[in-house]
Amino acid sequence: MSGTVQAENLQQTTRKEDYAYQNSAYDHTTSPADTAVQLRCVRQSVSISSLTTIGQDAPQEPARDPPGARLYGAYVLPCVAEYVGMTLFVFVICMVSAYGSTAGPAWLLGVSLTTAFAFFCLLVGIGPISGAHLNPAVTMVITLGGDFNPFMGIPYVIAQLAGSVTGAVLTKVILPSSTYSLCLGGAHSVGPGVTAGGAILCEVLITCFLTLTILMCGVDSVNRQQPLAALAVALAVVVGIMCGGPFSGGSMNPARAFGPAVAAGVWKDHYVWWVGPLLGGLLSAGIYRILLASEDRRVILWRNNVKKDTPTTG
Repeated sequence: MSGTVQAENLQQTTRKEDYAYQNSAYDHTTSPADTAVQLRCVRQSVSISSLTTIGQDAPQEPARDPPGARLYGAYVLPCVAEYVGMTLFVFVICMVSAYGSTAGPAWLLGVSLTTAFAFFCLLVGIGPISGAHLNPAVTMVITLGGDFNPFMGIPYVIAQLAGSVTGAVLTKVILPSSTYSLCLGGAHSVGPGVTAGGAILCEVLITCFLTLTILMCGVDSVNRQQPLAALAVALAVVVGIMCGGPFSGGSMNPARAFGPAVAAGVWKDHYVWWVGPLLGGLLSAGIYRILLASEDRRVILWRNNVKKDTPTTG
């Protein structure tokens, strides 16, 4: 019986020794009074960050960008994208306007589709960089919608106006003088028999249609995940030009009207394409923030006082 106990003690001691030699948390010392191995637990503080998996390198801190790179990416690059995008946008519009300026309804359809396709491409291309506003009215509306830094509004508008002038000047360099004069360099004009007030009202309504589509598809917290947002905005551009083109020019964009007016020197009724789109943008922002926005963006909250889980009596 005693031999069995000694064997079990020896087996347990061996297991402890094996465990001790496999773990550095134990200090193996021998006492002069006893030749048996004494196990003393040594407390050690091990940092979790120092533990690594076998065969795996220690984690490295991500490289930090220099302050200049962060400044460029956050403030300069979006303005550059707006300038480049607006240059190409106005150039395409002015060129297609010159090509079919006497083609009647077919010209209107061609201009509207070309403008929408160009805007769709730029929205997908530079949208991740700057949002592809390409329109001071859109910049104003997105700012009022609570999805844009107000301090970037003025730099965006400056970049858009500069890009519009550049695109219009490039058109003037390319087109023959007779063609350029015939289409007024792509500048807008009020339709025959339409008053300036009527043109402004037309611009208000078609711009409201466009910007409200942008707010609901690209800004609203609930609806912005829709996969066809860019297509919806492009189709709103087609609708606006087809509706208002013969009467107000279908601009919906002060910057688009500004560049060709500068290049061609056509300033008649130019205020129409500033007052109309800006008022239309304000109207859509008001409708959105008061009535249609999700609860986190709505100014006046219309909440249901009855809880969803409250049983109703029939």
